Amino acid sequence: MLWVTQSPPYVLSDRGSEERSYMSAKRKPQDSFETRKAKGQEAENIFMELIALMGGTAHPIGPVPGSRRSTPRFTCPAANDERGFTYAVSPDIVFSLPDQPKGMASFAQVKMKQLQTDSSKGWLYVFLDEKELHRMNTAARFSEVFFVIQIPELAEIDGFHEWMVVNVDDLQEERTSLLKRHIAGKPTFVLPLDLFQPLSDLKKRPLNEPANTNAPPTSGRA
Repeated sequence: MLWVTQSPPYVLSDRGSEERSYMSAKRKPQDSFETRKAKGQEAENIFMELIALMGGTAHPIGPVPGSRRSTPRFTCPAANDERGFTYAVSPDIVFSLPDQPKGMASFAQVKMKQLQTDSSKGWLYVFLDEKELHRMNTAARFSEVFFVIQIPELAEIDGFHEWMVVNVDDLQEERTSLLKRHIAGKPTFVLPLDLFQPLSDLKKRPLNEPANTNAPPTSGRA
């Protein structure tokens, strides 16, 4: 199966090459859980600082008060739950930028990622665990959610930046056909880097018109 992305030469193709790339990475010394956790927390802290430098604010999301679970969660409607609601895993950070109306905010799932490459074909991509995409999709049903990645080596590659971002809505099946593989026994999606934009482009995106405002409507019939 071949999949050609929108911007050559970033082409994701045969399964064998992807698996060879993964196996090559697997042979490298693996960080301990605590080391990976520390790197992830550092990435979240740096993201918050970058948002502040862009003129915005960023807030970490904590666990449910009184819960024994340390994983941050949010409540949302659930028709199949007798309580009428359920708890779902929260993204990492809630943030706002200066061009957003007061009271409006977005969410970010922040990850330090390992760059996957095939230099012979110019492939650049990252792996995304299916469960993590499902968690982001759940949050994206109710809020604007961005998947933010930090890859330090991208700063040395023309056309890319160390910090890249994609709107989770753009990863929906009806918008993007993602390759799915089993990596280390886990269902995993392959995300080409041309799906992402530099983090700084968040300030350039069009904003949805606020639903509750006293200002006259700017579109549609009066």
